[in-house]
Amino acid sequence: MGMRRRVLAVLLTVALAAGNLMGCSGNHTAPEKETGSTEKAVTQAVKDDETEGEGDPASTGKVEFWNDKLSGTEQTDLDKLAQSASAASGIDIEFISYTDVASMRTAVEQSINSEDAPGLFTWWSGVDLKTLAEAGVIEDLTDVWNQYIIPNGVPENVTDSLTFNGKIYAAPYSIIYSALVYNKDVFDKYNLKEPETFEEFEKVCQTLVDNGVTPMGVDAGNGLWGFKWFECLLAAYDPQLYLDICENKIKYTDERVVEVMNKWKEMYDKGFFSIPMDPTDLHKAEATGEIAMQEAADYEAVNLNDNFGAGNYGTFVMPTVSSDIKRTVFFEIAPVCVAKNSADKGSAMEVLKAWYEKDNQTVFNEVTKFNCSSNVEISNNCAKEMTDFAMDADNYNLMLRYYENVANTEIRDVAIDQLLKFELGDATVEEALNTIQAKADEVLGEGYAD
Repeated sequence: MGMRRRVLAVLLTVALAAGNLMGCSGNHTAPEKETGSTEKAVTQAVKDDETEGEGDPASTGKVEFWNDKLSGTEQTDLDKLAQSASAASGIDIEFISYTDVASMRTAVEQSINSEDAPGLFTWWSGVDLKTLAEAGVIEDLTDVWNQYIIPNGVPENVTDSLTFNGKIYAAPYSIIYSALVYNKDVFDKYNLKEPETFEEFEKVCQTLVDNGVTPMGVDAGNGLWGFKWFECLLAAYDPQLYLDICENKIKYTDERVVEVMNKWKEMYDKGFFSIPMDPTDLHKAEATGEIAMQEAADYEAVNLNDNFGAGNYGTFVMPTVSSDIKRTVFFEIAPVCVAKNSADKGSAMEVLKAWYEKDNQTVFNEVTKFNCSSNVEISNNCAKEMTDFAMDADNYNLMLRYYENVANTEIRDVAIDQLLKFELGDATVEEALNTIQAKADEVLGEGYAD
């Protein structure tokens, strides 16, 4: 094993024990901050070099799929999904579902360097996935993407969030898109149409305020959703500005970021936003017409429609300030990885080749309400529209949301805390950005973006 791999093994040990985790969980919860670390960590990245360079691994005919997504799923539904995947791939698949992140994390850490590692397992995008990829403990899935996943209707643009050093290291368990979900009845009442420009968007909001309706609801979630409108407004001004913030190429006190934050403050002062609300209360408020719009994930749009009065809802993506800039659809992705050392990695690869076929994805959607493929027929019009936006690369950017896209989690956590304080009125634009910037300077050094 070369020096690089030895160093990466040490980095993997530290990062897996200390990093924050989150993902598209089966019960659709907001991201949670990890408060502890597991007792054991990985001590070796990959097997010795003589095991590398071999041909495609043989299939054992079976594979375990470890996950933290399906623990609340009825056994009959699990059996249905397993039977579907087995029929498509010819591989016997068993779902091993963990009830919490920490337990699964520990299990993966303890097995990742042995043949006992799961053939398939869900993980987390961003820094967490990058750590595994750079340590060499998960398979390169680039060929599987090109030959089997993209041809089955999964948007190619999401691969950027799973790619490191030019190789794609995971496939999607789920892809969650977000857009603005609006109450059509409220829009019709005041003769409003979906805005095509940012100026039109502001006029829509002002008309609603003038008629006693709060234009946009703010989802407080579990206190970690402060980034939602921040990312939307940054991308509305300049998608590259959003990416540069995430990649630490510019500072949070950059004059362009300040301009966006001042616009956000102006919109708050005009009454365009609600106070941060519990998601259930927010859905009720939109269903009754007290609030006209919210930035919501596709599964929340389904929840809104199915459980809050079966209202008449539509979607659109936040318009851009400049007409020559494409609108940006944000997404969250839960990666599925193949453990490089697993005895069942050959079987795992066969399952992934068939996992995104229309019939299996249809069953997956029925069981989980998630969807990865545009080939699957979706009954909810809002979720369908979001998928259509994501597939329309000519008119929309597709970008990983802020939570997973930020290069440093320490900076991210401070930023989210400060953005929520700003939304609550407990911090000014200057105070929020200066506090975030102070943390960035502490972590990266004051001259990092000069």
